[in-house]
Amino acid sequence: MTTARVEDYHGYPAIMIDGRPYPPMMATIRTNLRSHLVIDKEYFRELGAAGVKLFFLICDTEWLKPGAFAQFREEAEALLEAVPDAYIIPRIGLHPPLSWFAENPDELVTYSDGKHYPTLLYTESYEAMLPAMYSLSSQKWREDAGRALSETYDAIEKLPYADRVVGYFLAAGNTSEWYYTGVDPTADGAYSDFSAAFRQEFGSYLREKYGTEERLRARWHDPSASFAAPGVPAPATRYFAWGVEGALANPPRLYSTSPAPEPPSNGTNIGVFLDVDQHQATADYYRAWHLGTAKSVVHFARIIKAKSPDKLVGAFYGSYGCTNLIDGGTAGGVLHILDSGVVDFLAAPGVYENRQPGGFTGQREMNDSFRLRNTMFIVEEDTRTHFENRHYQNLIEMFDMTDTYGIMKRDFGRNICEDLQAWWFDQHVGGGRYKHPDIYALIARQQEIARFAYSLDRRKGSEIAFIYDEESIHVTAQWASLDSIEMTRNYEIAHIGAPVDQYYHNDTANPAMPAYKLYVFFNVYSLTDQERRDILAKVKRDHAVALWLYAPGVINPDREQQFSHEYLSDLTGMRSAMLLENWSSKFKINGDAHPAFAELDKGQIFGSLDRRMPNNVRPGVRSRETSSYPVFYMDDPSALTAARFLGNRLPALSVKAMDGWTSVYCGAKYIRAELYRAVARYAGCHIYSDDGDCLYASRNFVTVHAATSGEKCLRLPVVCSPYELYERQTYGEDTREIRFSMLRGETKMFSLVGKD
Repeated sequence: MTTARVEDYHGYPAIMIDGRPYPPMMATIRTNLRSHLVIDKEYFRELGAAGVKLFFLICDTEWLKPGAFAQFREEAEALLEAVPDAYIIPRIGLHPPLSWFAENPDELVTYSDGKHYPTLLYTESYEAMLPAMYSLSSQKWREDAGRALSETYDAIEKLPYADRVVGYFLAAGNTSEWYYTGVDPTADGAYSDFSAAFRQEFGSYLREKYGTEERLRARWHDPSASFAAPGVPAPATRYFAWGVEGALANPPRLYSTSPAPEPPSNGTNIGVFLDVDQHQATADYYRAWHLGTAKSVVHFARIIKAKSPDKLVGAFYGSYGCTNLIDGGTAGGVLHILDSGVVDFLAAPGVYENRQPGGFTGQREMNDSFRLRNTMFIVEEDTRTHFENRHYQNLIEMFDMTDTYGIMKRDFGRNICEDLQAWWFDQHVGGGRYKHPDIYALIARQQEIARFAYSLDRRKGSEIAFIYDEESIHVTAQWASLDSIEMTRNYEIAHIGAPVDQYYHNDTANPAMPAYKLYVFFNVYSLTDQERRDILAKVKRDHAVALWLYAPGVINPDREQQFSHEYLSDLTGMRSAMLLENWSSKFKINGDAHPAFAELDKGQIFGSLDRRMPNNVRPGVRSRETSSYPVFYMDDPSALTAARFLGNRLPALSVKAMDGWTSVYCGAKYIRAELYRAVARYAGCHIYSDDGDCLYASRNFVTVHAATSGEKCLRLPVVCSPYELYERQTYGEDTREIRFSMLRGETKMFSLVGKD
């Protein structure tokens, strides 16, 4: 029987099939029209001949869809006829049938008004209008769907080609990506989830967290709170998540001499933060809600692993930037899944913004935290080509083969440089997105490059680490989180000119986490005493530069008073202050204040979301006015002030030399790549390029995707003879700098270790 595991291979986790690594790329081809399949065996054959051997196929349960297993067999047998050495991972839908909804009303998402709102369940193989969404925390659903999953597994393992099945991909929630739809708190003031199913999950979470009801009641300021019947927080307490934005964009008065509007509040928020000292119940609710979904993923994974530890198990999860982070998202509970020991991979598509030529596809997960747990993050490369319809051609700006080449090379280059696994996703029924001889040839070349990459030391050697906190999203306004996380990942990271690794803050205590020269702390707003000590110990041990954004550690769950601006000083080492007003986050650099910023344009405005932000799925361009509410700043005469907010003239950027490390604080949630690059250069990080192009790099490869046309300069970290892998051309001999011209949207991928 074929074995498939995730194991270390040349320094990083890899999918190992019968002891041999399977490097990127895989494939998912949509064939299901729900009533029947549309299969092009020749398409399968061409992809297999190009080197793609691992395919994800739809396999819903008979419980959900009678005849689903026959459809899976039809597609699997067609694939294996075309590609006899193919491997298969079935994507199993764990959705209940319509009859289940009528039989189990307590297991359905219930709103604050007591109603069940209809929602459309839409997957590649199934579509139905549900009377309500099933709760992803429902124990009854876990049990019933678990039986269906077990039956489906047993049926697959009895097939004559069961040895070609190397894993199982768990699917639930709308679009099978483990999130809710219809969870819209803006609809008639109705908020979820007040279902009996979630209340049970909520009570279990509270019992585990607090231990005694006395502790629960003290923290909630509620003498009636209990584990058996936990009260779901009222909608008004969730105001912080949605109601605090837009004060600057919609001023109540037209004249600049008018008094400033009062900061938006309903008494439950402190600016963009939940007032956790008075409304801890709301923070607990969101944590329990996300964790309930994560526990379901683990529950189903254990079913598969109990039957066969030699099969891969994974699920869609952790989609920062795909769904909203609070109501309906899958951003919370990721570490619970990763630390379970029964999930081999999580997956998500790239962000559906900024994908056009000259842009880049934002990544969704903290993939380097996955590596520390011998787990893989897999990118669904929903890479649109010029074979789309006119709607998508226009939105993604893909019109010819040149555009397609540039995009496919860019996205593949990211996967190799950042060492991600991925699959090409063809959503055209029967295939069509990659159905062309020239694209087959490109894929074949990329599979050769992937095998070459896997033959080398795969450790990246990055010098910059971006640090995130999944807990803080439960106490921070939706748009505040997106400003600090999504916008940076979608529009700035790849323009820095140096590679970046990404972690959850929990890993600063992990001795296996490498040392970095620069740590950037994004939304680390809620930190315990021990987590603060771990973070500072890591920074000091590495003699690094720490860049803190906006409100690091403003909440401390270990303190009787959880929220205080004074807690910022714990991390920054500078005396902090807070202004409870809403001001623009824009600032300009005083380049004379500190050498780190001397070369930055003193006239450029930072702290603003000022890039073009196209949506590549729906018409329109995102526009936001970034503000800070509250305003945090460093009121410390021992710190250097390198910038001041333009509106209130308070310090926006402060620097202080510490004992063996440097602390840099920025009061904005969002800053441009140029500022990250300046701090990285000051920290001693190698900067490959100042050109502002999309750049990915590892110790062995550099990928450049041109954001603009013109001459490019690439500075290499070692003396080498850089070899462009598609042109099969060497650019210079024994050099550390090369110059070349590129057109916008063009991609070059260089090997720094010779020819493949």
